[in-house]
Amino acid sequence: MKLQNFYLITIIICVYITFAPTIESYAVDINLDMDVCSCKIYIEDSNHYRIGGDGSNEYHDCTFNKHGENHHKQIDFQNEPFWLHAKVLGRLMQEKIRGPYNNNTCYHIHGSVGRWYFDEVSCRIL
Repeated sequence: MKLQNFYLITIIICVYITFAPTIESYAVDINLDMDVCSCKIYIEDSNHYRIGGDGSNEYHDCTFNKHGENHHKQIDFQNEPFWLHAKVLGRLMQEKIRGPYNNNTCYHIHGSVGRWYFDEVSCRIL
């Protein structure tokens, strides 16, 4: 009887693995290349809910001098259409919004508090 239960459970697990949908996710990779700045970068869905990245009052150091030339921030989140937001602390300029996207994407945030840029770049996210 115990052996029959084992076979039944094994068959159920194999069927589930074979036919269950795979869970996909998207990733955004941002190269942080600012001159002595703090920034926040976050992801919103189509209903304007944050689904990844920094919180509403969370700024982090985006300075390349402190972290080196190849400092990146990667944000992983569920796969749904998304918009990418970036804001620099101390700058009166509105945040920059990019999107909508339905795939992995890469960005480069660079410049200084007075003049900063948020550009899409080509890349390969693994």
